Amino acid sequence: MTRHRILMRMLVTQLRLRFLVVLVAMILLCMALTYVFLIAWHRRGDTYALALGALLSFFASVITAMVTLTYLHVSRRSLAAAEAAIALQREQWEARINVQPRFWMGIRSETSDRFAHRPLTITYRRDRPENGEHYYDSIAWPQVVVDVWNDAERSFRLAGYRLWVRDEGHLAIERPLSGFVVPPNELRSFPVTPELVALSVRQREFQERYERPPCEESVIGLRLHYSDWHEDNRSSRDSYYLLLTPPLSKELCIQRIERNG
Repeated sequence: MTRHRILMRMLVTQLRLRFLVVLVAMILLCMALTYVFLIAWHRRGDTYALALGALLSFFASVITAMVTLTYLHVSRRSLAAAEAAIALQREQWEARINVQPRFWMGIRSETSDRFAHRPLTITYRRDRPENGEHYYDSIAWPQVVVDVWNDAERSFRLAGYRLWVRDEGHLAIERPLSGFVVPPNELRSFPVTPELVALSVRQREFQERYERPPCEESVIGLRLHYSDWHEDNRSSRDSYYLLLTPPLSKELCIQRIERNG
């Protein structure tokens, strides 16, 4: 391929058509001004040629300044667009890389393979206000689990969790988890039934028999502690759940509520 063909291909493929049109127009304008200057010089002498040359130099300076300002304006807009695109790509990349565990607490049915356990039957003491006597009642607690979903591109290790009764900060239960790793785009679960049983009667230890009935309505907070490639012992956001027990509800019920709810 000859040198002229290489130059023509570069002009056609790498330069825009508008730039080529402007370039051709500027070349024609320069040729026309040169022709006019030469004619004026030969006809009217050196004095007129000097004045015309100064005027043309002034016009050239103005055009150069306008082209420079236009270039700076276009470059600034292009730079701002490029920075916005880079920031968007960075946000998308960080959203894929940064670990933000998603979790929710709910009742697991008895037909589940992993948590196919029978409900826990807990005995509670209930008092009769009318005569001062008491009796013992049993409530079947279904298995309650926390499902943890990892939607990032990296694994993270769940180190433990914390359960507490809202507005009663001293009633909190923290448990560590050993070897609980959630791979990317996968779901892992762990049970929290004993902890909820204890918190429902405002205690920290699980028992199968209590000398007081469970609170009919409780707001339980849940927080996860995990470690990823950034750092260890990071805390997730707090999530709250409304726990309803008989006789307020026919059966145990868990409902997720808003943080400020």
